[in-house]
Amino acid sequence: MSSTKQDSYIAIVDCNNFYASCERVFNPALNNKPVIVLSNNDGCVIARSQEVKDLGIPMGIPVFKIKHLVEIHDIQIFSSNFALYGDISNRIMNIIRSGNSEMEVYSIDEAFVTINPRYTDPIDYATTLRNKIYQWTGIPVSIGIGKTKTLAKVANHLSKRGVGKNNVCLIDSTNDQDLLQKVKVHDIWGVGRRKQKFLKINGIYNAYDLKQANPEWIQKHMTIISRHTVDELNGRKKIELEREFATKKSISTSRSFSRMISDLNTLRNAISSHASRSAEKLRSQNSFVNSIGVYLCTNRFRADLPQYRRYINVQLPVALNDTSGIINAALEGLYAIYKSGYEYKKCGVILNDLVQANEVQQSLFYNRRDKDERISASIDQINQAFGSDTIRYAVQGENESWSIKREKLSPSYTTNWNEFLTLKV
Repeated sequence: MSSTKQDSYIAIVDCNNFYASCERVFNPALNNKPVIVLSNNDGCVIARSQEVKDLGIPMGIPVFKIKHLVEIHDIQIFSSNFALYGDISNRIMNIIRSGNSEMEVYSIDEAFVTINPRYTDPIDYATTLRNKIYQWTGIPVSIGIGKTKTLAKVANHLSKRGVGKNNVCLIDSTNDQDLLQKVKVHDIWGVGRRKQKFLKINGIYNAYDLKQANPEWIQKHMTIISRHTVDELNGRKKIELEREFATKKSISTSRSFSRMISDLNTLRNAISSHASRSAEKLRSQNSFVNSIGVYLCTNRFRADLPQYRRYINVQLPVALNDTSGIINAALEGLYAIYKSGYEYKKCGVILNDLVQANEVQQSLFYNRRDKDERISASIDQINQAFGSDTIRYAVQGENESWSIKREKLSPSYTTNWNEFLTLKV
């Protein structure tokens, strides 16, 4: 059984220009047009279609700096719609998971899979999977295949540049020298800026050069992780698939305001909403929280205004994961640090000192926990079935007037009954 696993290939499935592709699925008029997606408050470019990349527009640039390019090239701009992107990502991951028991969700648009040895042709398997994902979701993907995760990442890098066939690239012993020489050392997975500088100084310019390097020398002058990269480029597995989600050690929810906020009531709405979102994330990983951090800050770029930043940590008497208890603790922190007379730009909630449910210390003097947990679980079920915030706590307010600016937001086609796509016939 172990030899079968050793001989198996690893593939990485990577969605092409994912956020832009999601916008195109329900708006085919965007096909072949330049598309960018903006960060919170419609500030900076966080996703680009290939057409935008070809224009030389960099990632992270503030959108106001490229207004002239937007007009000249008729670039389509969208606010980030994470509800839509997250739902489409879940659909893609379920498609991949349906045919692979060994899978690692690497990011919202990437997943590693071990190709079952029953598929005698890994390229044929990957091509079939790619076509299935596109047919079922409309999202184009590129797939890289190799004996290790690092080789798969290198192959995926090449597949996006037209190497291989139909956005599928395989690196094996028959072509590794030719293909690895095409990949610059800074494009290798796990090689950061400092590492690439050291490698180039020592005559290592591409992936094949690194493969030929002495592993012991690499470890001595760099790190054990760098040695693992060399081993993986030689087809020796050192980085295993992480088949289970890693439990977060802390959970943070924060948001910059669309406008300056000074009144306590609006800040209370915002902090309560952040606490509620954090509690949902906490329960999703079956964890409890022992302490809650709350912070407020003004706009540090407004030198003409008084500045104030404050953080406080509220210790809980017992570990909690119910929304009402977490909101109450977060508001306790807000009341302790709030000062009138300031224009606030951002606030946030951080859940610290998390423990798993089976590690929670029980208390003889806190009898509400079971009841509060059942209420929160029921609210989660309703909101998952009928949409986020179908049920919410009154202290969160009726509308989020403080929320981030999203003037170019597309509909949540797949997660909101009121925004489903309709066709006129």
